Amino acid sequence: MNNTIRVWRFYDAPPRYQSLSTHGGDEDWLGFVPSCVERPEWMTVPAFGCCDVSEHPVHGGTVYIGAHA
Repeated sequence: MNNTIRVWRFYDAPPRYQSLSTHGGDEDWLGFVPSCVERPEWMTVPAFGCCDVSEHPVHGGTVYIGAHA
């Protein structure tokens, strides 16, 4: 079982995860948290996204996208 949280600058993340964004170009960070791991506290506003962090369930876990607007 892989319990590794992955974090990328938004435009370095896999395109399939980037396409989940609804932030319209204001993205900063993108993280993938496997289903077997709880989202860490630092992956919330204001740490991970100074204005918003969206949550997107995907196969195997959840994608979090932090944005500045």
